[in-house]
Amino acid sequence: MKKIECIIRPDKLASVEQALRHAWVGGMTISEVKGFGHQRKPATTKVKIELYAMELEVDTLVKTIQQAAYTGKTGDGKIAVLPLDNVMRIRTKEEGAAALV
Repeated sequence: MKKIECIIRPDKLASVEQALRHAWVGGMTISEVKGFGHQRKPATTKVKIELYAMELEVDTLVKTIQQAAYTGKTGDGKIAVLPLDNVMRIRTKEEGAAALV
């Protein structure tokens, strides 16, 4: 299992969300965040999307995000893929892959 985090432009949220829904993502968390990149300009508002995925889904989801968030300009964002030891659904106490469906 993996956790995918991406920081994107706010104006790309609708297209990324639609593309992920089309890719049958199980769910996602969306937050408004502020930050700056290597250019050290003042902090700007961005959108952070977090989702959990099975290893087999990761490449497809990352490519989906890349395509939907792309403008070709500085500030398009970042995608991070992190290892995930476990996920637990609080309500049912299901763990691992069962908690992702």
